Amino acid sequence: MIKSFRKIFEEKILELGFSFSFQNEGFYVLYDKNRFLTVQLLISEPPDSLIHVSKIGIDIQAIGLFKINQPLFDQGPDFYAFMFQNSYNQRIEYLIIPNDELMRRLNLRIFETKRKKSLRLVFWLLPDNSIYHTTGISVEGEWYFLSKGVNGRMADKTDLDYTSFLNNWCWLIL
Repeated sequence: MIKSFRKIFEEKILELGFSFSFQNEGFYVLYDKNRFLTVQLLISEPPDSLIHVSKIGIDIQAIGLFKINQPLFDQGPDFYAFMFQNSYNQRIEYLIIPNDELMRRLNLRIFETKRKKSLRLVFWLLPDNSIYHTTGISVEGEWYFLSKGVNGRMADKTDLDYTSFLNNWCWLIL
């Protein structure tokens, strides 16, 4: 399954006009006429239907569960590409996030990135194509931040909101 996800990612990279070389552990070097970029592909682990779902019944279209083992950011790639399956419509979804933006949103500092411990991230894709970072969210947090009211969700346009990165390949093309 992981190999097929990698193949799908590689086909998308070629479609965007890049050449690439696969390094190791999901690291890619992408080339075009003018520059090169490094991207780390992270493929979602299967979520646990008892642990990673909404406790208050929020409708979730897809869950991305990621584990990052190596030290992050300071010697990391230019971009992270988080890849997961949308089981609702059988589509592959991507979060394309610049390294420095992910570091800022996760509130990590350079000295914290040298840790040996792995980092786990959970993202929920909701039916309106909004996606939120929900690692460790409590029942109260779900209710307060993710319940949709008349004017949207409290999490909209905050660092929990990753919607602008969802399937947004423009980050690599710029």
